[in-house]
Amino acid sequence: MKKNLLILMVCLLACLGRSGWAQTGVSNGDFVVKGQVVDSLTLETVPYATLSIASASNPQKPLQLLACDIDGNFEASLKSAGKYILSMQSIGKHPAKKAFTLTRRKPVLDLGHLYMTDDTQQLGEVTVTAQKPLVKVEIDKLTYSLQDDPESQTNNTLDMLRKVPMITVDGNDEIQLKGSTDFKIYVNGKPSNMLNNNPSDVLKSMPASSIKDIEVITDPGAKYDAEGVGGIINIITTKNAFEGYTGTVRANASTLGRFGGGAYVSAKFGKFGITANYNYNYDNSPWSESSSIREDYATNSRNAGFLNQSGRSKRQGPFQFGYLEGSYEIDSLNLLTVGANLFRGKATNKTEYGVEMFDVIGGERIPSYSYDRHSRSTSIFGSTDVNVDFQHSTHKKDELLTFSYRFSQSPNDNESYTELLNVEDYYLADDYPQWNINDAATTEHTLQVDYTTPTWENQTLELGAKYIFRGSDSETQQQYYRDSLQNWETIYDANSDFRHNQHIYSLYAGYSMKFGKLGIKAGVRGEGTALSVKYALAPEMNFNTSYFNIVPNGTLSYQITQSQQVRLGYNMRIRRPGIRFLNPYVDDTDPLNISYGNPNLDSEKSHNIHFNYSLFNQKFNMNLSANYRFNNNSIEQYTWVNDQGVSETTYGNIGRTHSAGLFLYASYTPVQLLRIFMNGGMNYEDLSSEQTGMENSGVSGRIFAGMQFTFPKDFRVDLNGGYFSPRISLQGRRSAMYFTSISLNKSFFKKKLTVSLSCNNPFWKYIEMNSTTEDETFRMESFNNMRARDFRISVSYRFGSLKEAIKKVRRGIQNDDMMGGEGGGGQQI
Repeated sequence: MKKNLLILMVCLLACLGRSGWAQTGVSNGDFVVKGQVVDSLTLETVPYATLSIASASNPQKPLQLLACDIDGNFEASLKSAGKYILSMQSIGKHPAKKAFTLTRRKPVLDLGHLYMTDDTQQLGEVTVTAQKPLVKVEIDKLTYSLQDDPESQTNNTLDMLRKVPMITVDGNDEIQLKGSTDFKIYVNGKPSNMLNNNPSDVLKSMPASSIKDIEVITDPGAKYDAEGVGGIINIITTKNAFEGYTGTVRANASTLGRFGGGAYVSAKFGKFGITANYNYNYDNSPWSESSSIREDYATNSRNAGFLNQSGRSKRQGPFQFGYLEGSYEIDSLNLLTVGANLFRGKATNKTEYGVEMFDVIGGERIPSYSYDRHSRSTSIFGSTDVNVDFQHSTHKKDELLTFSYRFSQSPNDNESYTELLNVEDYYLADDYPQWNINDAATTEHTLQVDYTTPTWENQTLELGAKYIFRGSDSETQQQYYRDSLQNWETIYDANSDFRHNQHIYSLYAGYSMKFGKLGIKAGVRGEGTALSVKYALAPEMNFNTSYFNIVPNGTLSYQITQSQQVRLGYNMRIRRPGIRFLNPYVDDTDPLNISYGNPNLDSEKSHNIHFNYSLFNQKFNMNLSANYRFNNNSIEQYTWVNDQGVSETTYGNIGRTHSAGLFLYASYTPVQLLRIFMNGGMNYEDLSSEQTGMENSGVSGRIFAGMQFTFPKDFRVDLNGGYFSPRISLQGRRSAMYFTSISLNKSFFKKKLTVSLSCNNPFWKYIEMNSTTEDETFRMESFNNMRARDFRISVSYRFGSLKEAIKKVRRGIQNDDMMGGEGGGGQQI
């Protein structure tokens, strides 16, 4: 009996020992096999994949069972030479096998990368305990996966944009990419005029649950237009329209006067698929207090003066946006996609100010004139876009030929009414009330053809051609009420009827290749522009011009490990002024502070050099980037005070800009329930102008950080905060700003119903924003007290069932060649 027990214990220990060796991949065998399991498409590692090794003669009987480590690496020992079968399994992947042979001459075999593909088949209910990395780095861009961030189920897209590496959003909801407002925003790889005039407002109204990914393209290749100094933000909407249908309805409200709702639906029946999204919002912000002072220094043409303005303002009005897109699979090689986007907004700004002007004599302020100004200005903005894309693929994998057409029409109308009350000694009092109407718009027609094909292994060629006709026009009526006539008098000046036409044509070629860990992407784009400017009431002011630019780009990347990459790149970018910069309409809603565009603006060119390092694994993600940018004819906004004591603001190619920046994104998930992240950076700016003699320089920084707690039963708490140091411009600086937020989120009915409660800036009711503008003849300071504390509630409900994804054209028109109200590029510091 004792002998039998002893034999049994020895057998059990041997089995346990063998099992332990199999699990860890460590033994005293004479032969070793190793490798790394990666995703075949993304080349991301597959952590903790389950592996089984069996003899080729008896594949049903495993000799080794083991698991990869977090980076997909494995190593196993075998006792004899021979032919073997390695089987790989992982949740969400197709099972894969690899045959290999061990010999006495080669007892250690490195299989290198072993590839697994995604399994799109739906699984039953599964509890996932590992969090998928949110950031992926490629040779020319960085991708943040919104659909894998639980906050996206309740937040809007602007809030989520704060978490994307190299992007920051300040307390005024102004977006910056690498510290710059000079960038472009795309939707599904196409510029959307839905984001032209008010990108922050649109993104604030766009539910993040409708977004799949946000791509930060820091190295736009030759296929992109040469516009967008800081890069491109590409918003990829969800394409989860499957056989069957799915939809979401949502509603939201805010204590700061904003409310709205919307719906999303997507369906696929046979070869036809359709996706639709609509959102309506109404903004009725509370009155905010503001004031400004201006000191005018004595010059040869005017005496010293002091201007004081104080009062309040508010904004109200509706805006709505939506899109409708349909795809039809003609056959396995041909695909047609037709889409329409609509965005319309109507914003009314009301201001009530008291104005006092003083003459300064011997240091003493002597009243000159005063009045109360009441103004109402209504702007209509938005766009209508229609896209038609036909894609032809061949039996050669990834070879595509795409033909595209795009129509776009963007209104930018403004109507203002100003009256003066309690007037004392103001010399222009007889010109009021004023009623000004400006109808402005831009219309585009674009034709494009793109061809891409793989040449050799891991190498791709891209070729394309494009033509754009862009017409911008502005018609103005300036009307003054004449008491003597008891009627309105209309005045037309030389700029009252203005038209600006552009013909833009381009050809591009790009090539990308990968040799092991080294990636190279380079290209060149030739862009020609012919433009004409016509004044209907002053033909002598008409002019024509044309120019041609060669725009190169290049990127070099090196994959240090599967989780680390470095990248070095150079590109040249161009900014063309849009209608807001060109429009000669004089906005004199405030008669002492007027503004207008400059029809004679030229395009500006900038050169960009940047370096990027990224490290991503299951618990810690980091992206560090540095860049340097310079240009010699930058379009700058500038202000001066004329002989009548009126400040005039316009634009000119007057700047020389040198900018260096450092940016850091980091995310840490120590345990499954907690995620900590930060996103920020700093810039050194050196701005100067030979034409005006102005110069300014300094350092500005920004940081956004937060914590995310995910509790059982679909309950989540988010804590966020941010700080922006003062920012400089050519003529001054803007004060620092800061913000905080807390949100509580709970899902019900298997995550179909989601409710979110949030509070912005719970610790302070108001935030004061200051800005300074000056030159050698004046100094102006403005102060704005904004309502900061805001409570929000949002509710969304998802319905429907899905089976198969809709196909969409992979290439399309990308007009990113214009600034001035266009996504990002039109925002001003």
